Amino acid sequence: MNNNIKKIIEMKGLTATEVIEKTGFSKSYFYDVMKGVTVPSLINSRKLSKVLDVHLNELFPEDEK
Repeated sequence: MNNNIKKIIEMKGLTATEVIEKTGFSKSYFYDVMKGVTVPSLINSRKLSKVLDVHLNELFPEDEK
């Protein structure tokens, strides 16, 4: 799944570790989501967007065809 997680984390001056701690995700789950290997549930997507203070559409943009 296409996402902007890494770009947003860098833009906000955060570290992956900080985001992992604030969301409560495991490291492996977080990195799988960030790499697009795992599609997060809506609940986890909302949790991540809240921690990063961005809208879901910014975090997970629609795939352009």
